[in-house]
Amino acid sequence: MSANEIITRQEIIFLLVFGVLVFVVPIVVAWATYSEHSRIDLRSLWTHQERIDKFAVIILGTWWVHTCSIILEVLLRTVSTQDFMSYTAWALPIIAKMFAPSSDPKPPAS
Repeated sequence: MSANEIITRQEIIFLLVFGVLVFVVPIVVAWATYSEHSRIDLRSLWTHQERIDKFAVIILGTWWVHTCSIILEVLLRTVSTQDFMSYTAWALPIIAKMFAPSSDPKPPAS
């Protein structure tokens, strides 16, 4: 084995933390959304009329992969301005949906 082929302890820790970020965080967020013990409620981001919206799940999934790739590029110091701009283009519709007013019709005031 050459010196370049040896994986250091720091690289293993980095890969483990990055793996947790990519896979475990979305699982925990989805679980917390539907758990009665959590205050996190992101159902409106991926449901439509109380059913899971496949398109929304695809958008959120690709946005999460893009988020993880940006974090990886920042940590590896290979990120550029274009990467941040494309990330912002993904984030804006999701953030707009999060802060949009509820579409539930309100009863008329009496």
